Amino acid sequence: LSVPTILTKMGLSEEFWHHKYWLPPGATWEDMKESADIHYPKPQDLLLCIPGALLLIIVRYIFERTVAMPLGRRLGVRDKRRPKAQPNATLEGFYNLLGRTPKEGDLISLAKQSNLPVKKVETWFRHRRAQDCPRLTKKFCESSWRFTFYFTSFFSGLVLLYDKPWVWDHTVCWLNFPQQPLLPLLGWFYLLELSFYWSLVFTLPFDVKRK
Repeated sequence: LSVPTILTKMGLSEEFWHHKYWLPPGATWEDMKESADIHYPKPQDLLLCIPGALLLIIVRYIFERTVAMPLGRRLGVRDKRRPKAQPNATLEGFYNLLGRTPKEGDLISLAKQSNLPVKKVETWFRHRRAQDCPRLTKKFCESSWRFTFYFTSFFSGLVLLYDKPWVWDHTVCWLNFPQQPLLPLLGWFYLLELSFYWSLVFTLPFDVKRK
């Protein structure tokens, strides 16, 4: 299959993918035809990133439970005991809808509504904020997973690219462009990297929120 045919089957506009926008002058998509010895990456290869991301999420879950958590305990990582905020519908409603840090006027108003001293209302919000803070073990497990992946992928990349001429001589980067076949091993490496970042997107609502 030619590239335009593949793009059409994927529902993408042929005009958008016209060779004049993506390839150097004089080159067309027909020049990118594969042979028995030459293989080029195809657009549909990117679809492999979705199942790859789901697989990495499973691997991450197993890693955090079987490696990161035991390692954290051995290193003395412990969750601090946090005082629990007493159930209070009025304060909880304000906390969820209007903000986690009420101003002085709001504190006085909430104290009257809940029939509590202002000091106790302040304490309630402080305890409630502490409840929502991510626990230390969760931070440790998440950081351990990212460190392990980045460390592994970095040195794997060095091994894969060490003997490639374009790593040491930038003038080779554009040699014969755009007819630059992608080695299968490098292709899988790039797909793994992209799958990892997709997995971070999928787990974003559950990961530790960063400022």
